[in-house]
Amino acid sequence: MSVVDLQCFCGAFKGNLQVGPNKRSFHVHCLCRDCQNFATFLKNEDKILDQHGASELFQTYPAYMKVTQGKENLTCIQFKENSLIRWYTSCCNAPVANTMPNARMPFIGLSVKLMNFSSEEDKAKAIGPVSMKAFGRSARGSKPKDAYDKFPKSFMPKVLKFMLLGFLGSKHKPSPFFKGKDPVVKPKVLAT
Repeated sequence: MSVVDLQCFCGAFKGNLQVGPNKRSFHVHCLCRDCQNFATFLKNEDKILDQHGASELFQTYPAYMKVTQGKENLTCIQFKENSLIRWYTSCCNAPVANTMPNARMPFIGLSVKLMNFSSEEDKAKAIGPVSMKAFGRSARGSKPKDAYDKFPKSFMPKVLKFMLLGFLGSKHKPSPFFKGKDPVVKPKVLAT
């Protein structure tokens, strides 16, 4: 196991994440419109999205993440009621993570932009290669050759196993995003 340092663009928000061979996770690129709209909402598309419009995410368990500084800068939105909660920092509009609206769900999609690495080699060693590129039909410009148009059905058994092991191991807690059943900050719903 190793620990990856986390920091927002301005350095006011910090934390760390446990990673390693015994820590279940997925390194993915998401090209969906909601991820692109989130980057637009944050007014940081050039810092968040790659040339195809993809967000780089590390999907893991809430129990592996810890906020060490600047928790007061954590805020969130939802595009509609009961949808994914998208967390970011109020200090510099850095994406932090996506969570389900239910505190019991053992899942976070942590923005890789929050992670500090000295090189691409160090990043690959810590979080592994990208295992999936999904929602390629929403790519900006050309679609990456290795991207799926939608979420691939072939990836579902991995996700289901990940979620089952998370439930069995109570990996939803502690969570930096929930206190009990409620989010630590009430999400602002952009559409009703």
